[in-house]
Amino acid sequence: MKLKLRTRLFLPFLVAGSALLFSGCSNDDDTAVEPEPAPASTWSGKLIHDWSSSIREYNFATKVDPELFEGQMPYRMPNGNTLHIGGVFERLEMTNANGVQRTVIYNSKETSAVYSPQLSPDGTKIAFSHLKYYDPSDYPVKKGTVIIDLQGNYVAGIPDMYNAVWLPDGRLVVAGDFSSNGAAPSNPSAKAGLHIATITGTTATLTNINPTLSNPSPLLPSVSPDGKRIAFILNKHLWTINTDGTNLKQLTASDNDNEESFSTWSPDGKYIAVWSFKSFEISYYTAIAVVPADAAQALVLTNEAAIWPRDQQGYRISGGRGNISWR
Repeated sequence: MKLKLRTRLFLPFLVAGSALLFSGCSNDDDTAVEPEPAPASTWSGKLIHDWSSSIREYNFATKVDPELFEGQMPYRMPNGNTLHIGGVFERLEMTNANGVQRTVIYNSKETSAVYSPQLSPDGTKIAFSHLKYYDPSDYPVKKGTVIIDLQGNYVAGIPDMYNAVWLPDGRLVVAGDFSSNGAAPSNPSAKAGLHIATITGTTATLTNINPTLSNPSPLLPSVSPDGKRIAFILNKHLWTINTDGTNLKQLTASDNDNEESFSTWSPDGKYIAVWSFKSFEISYYTAIAVVPADAAQALVLTNEAAIWPRDQQGYRISGGRGNISWR
């Protein structure tokens, strides 16, 4: 029997200190507005997301959300295959479109070492966050972004840069601090910020998108389909910025306690789906919110707002915390 709170508690968010302030940005309580209802017809396609230790596929049209196979942090490839993480964030795997054939592309042989796989626009390379602490590494970059081909062969690496996402032209957007859940470090690293990485040979040249974005750390970038805008997490909420560093904009605001993390853009670039951890009904859990990418002001993610995709029983799409693919 399906429980109403189809959830997994997002424990890393329970350890939270005082609210961080970003100098020069507006206070979200001053500009926040209730989100306007979004007609169901404006959301189309499918959301591929994780739930506990399984991959699910939510269909906006039918509202079904079946479990497909075991895994976390899914990235749906154009051919229908899915890149995802296996084990306790230790293996990079690919499962074919019918969900029956699984290939291990990389086994780190260490827990909490592999995160956030992303396929390059030409379909030949995979970028992922690599955090090896103990065992010998198969790749020169133990902590940072590793880029490999689909057979697991090393192509390039970006030390101390994480959560890489591809731009349409083959460059990447990377974050200078790592987060698996959206929680910023209390002391940002010296490389904090969002950077564009241009790969040359096995290394990368980095360009800081906007040097004022460094304290608190911007985290978990995602790129619009046209490559002109970046969504990311700052002060626990969703923001966007143009790729050239202009037009910094806050998209979500607090309904007492919500904290956003991973996001993805709709194929037409009009909406952003984002995980939000907050109190719903009688419990804390994560659920996917869908907000307009061009909202005039930061939107308050209230429980009653028409921004929560729901299944056929009316329950929110909940319980995950990692990559989302909107296809």
